[in-house]
Amino acid sequence: MSSSKYAKLEQDYQKLVSEMGVLRCRLESKAEALLILTRDLEQCQSERDQFKLMADQLRERHGELRKRLQAWGPTVASVYDARNLKGQTEKSLAQLLCDMKEQNRRLQSENESLAQKLREALEDGKLLRAQLQEQGRSRLAAEPCAQCSARQDRQELVRHLEMLQSRCSMLEGDLQAVLDEKEELVRAGDAYRHKVDRLNLQLNHALRGGGDYVPLDVDALLMENRYNHERLQLAQEEKALLTASLNKFKNLAEKNRGRASTAALAGVSSKQIQQLLKDSSLDLSTAGADMRGLVALLLEALNDRTLALNHQRKANKVLGKRVTELENRLKCDGTWRVNMPLSATDSAKLTNGCKGSCILEDIGSLSSGCLESTTSKVAPEKVAQWLWHLAGDPKDRFAVL
Repeated sequence: MSSSKYAKLEQDYQKLVSEMGVLRCRLESKAEALLILTRDLEQCQSERDQFKLMADQLRERHGELRKRLQAWGPTVASVYDARNLKGQTEKSLAQLLCDMKEQNRRLQSENESLAQKLREALEDGKLLRAQLQEQGRSRLAAEPCAQCSARQDRQELVRHLEMLQSRCSMLEGDLQAVLDEKEELVRAGDAYRHKVDRLNLQLNHALRGGGDYVPLDVDALLMENRYNHERLQLAQEEKALLTASLNKFKNLAEKNRGRASTAALAGVSSKQIQQLLKDSSLDLSTAGADMRGLVALLLEALNDRTLALNHQRKANKVLGKRVTELENRLKCDGTWRVNMPLSATDSAKLTNGCKGSCILEDIGSLSSGCLESTTSKVAPEKVAQWLWHLAGDPKDRFAVL
């Protein structure tokens, strides 16, 4: 419904635009015609003035000739001599007068025709001016309604576009969520597939039986590897922190090399500093620089202690997680079954199945699936043997990954 309404509004808008273009073209053509008529009128006026001037000159010449004829007599030679027209005695004065009258009548007829054209041009100009005024009044009368309707249509169109944009953004968000969920499902499927492969391999070796088989605890190795990796990261962070602190103290020592009092107070504890401030009778105004240096050292030491405390908290969290995982494994663990040892190909398959980003997500779940065959309590010697197995060579643990 909204699309049909939008299409209808678009068609009406296109019709209005086309009609306005036609009216604009007609107005421009009328204006050009008016300009052409104005130029023709000016040209006619200039020609009329020229003809008037020529008629006045002819009247003057006619009067002059008449005066000369009356004064000198009716001889044609004297008239031609007076006008420097010697050698033209073949024309008589009557012929000259007839020609002048004919030319005068022709000029009068041309003047009348030009005057008629001028009147017609003026009437056409008045008519065009009246039409232009009427069109302007009708446009001014229809313009507010057209502006209101166009404004309402524009607002409705903008509202519709905003609604479509919001729906498009919502659909894009839903599509992104579906894609993320699909990626998570694919990752989970890969993880479960690797887990099933490892469990099948362990189950085959467990069912095969044997005398000296010790199961390879892949989850324990992965957990130990993750623990060592976190400890390594913490050690690197502590090393960077200690390096920064050492550089800072070196810079401070270089700056305050000449100040023995500040250097002496650098290793004093907080209680000793308080006792020293109570027992001291120094003038604080003279020892302001030393006090400022002491406060700076105390603040830096406090910041270093805060950072060290944060790192210690992180290490405690890691250790807590490690202890929790060990407790969970001890709760769900039973006596170790002695089966056949793993072959080289099976170990390679198990190691390859553990590689990838899905390994860290499977820690804990695989251990509970592999070791839930028995529910009896673990003997202390079994626990010690298992802990000794976990505390083996770190190179072997890192080789798994």
